[in-house]
Amino acid sequence: MKGRPWAKLDVGTPRDARVSTLSSDGVRWAFVAVILAAKEQDRPGGFESIDHLRAVVSPTVGDAIQELVDKGLLSVDPDGGVHVANWKKYQIDPTKSERAARYREKMAAEKAIESRVLRPTPPRNVRTESVADIVRRVSK
Repeated sequence: MKGRPWAKLDVGTPRDARVSTLSSDGVRWAFVAVILAAKEQDRPGGFESIDHLRAVVSPTVGDAIQELVDKGLLSVDPDGGVHVANWKKYQIDPTKSERAARYREKMAAEKAIESRVLRPTPPRNVRTESVADIVRRVSK
């Protein structure tokens, strides 16, 4: 990723039904810290485990994790992975379609150039020798 990574946080987040009922501002800030840390993961939006989440964000966020899970802001997979709820819904890459369009345009241009290049074909009357034929001829 070029430049500084970013994460979206909706201006209505403090008024969200789940966020607004969190027990304290500290837990709300812990949720923001989790979102920011989730953006930097190899697979954005998720952590390998609760221990991994604690290590990446802060050991003190451990107190807030269960409340964030209980409120549905985080989910824990059967294999122990932890994910921010609705990650893909809110963390859309606005440049993704633009990048894909540029890539398709580049590939089309390369294909057009390639199709214009003349590929030499051997004349029909000329006998071509294989490598094995040349080796046999030279070793005699």
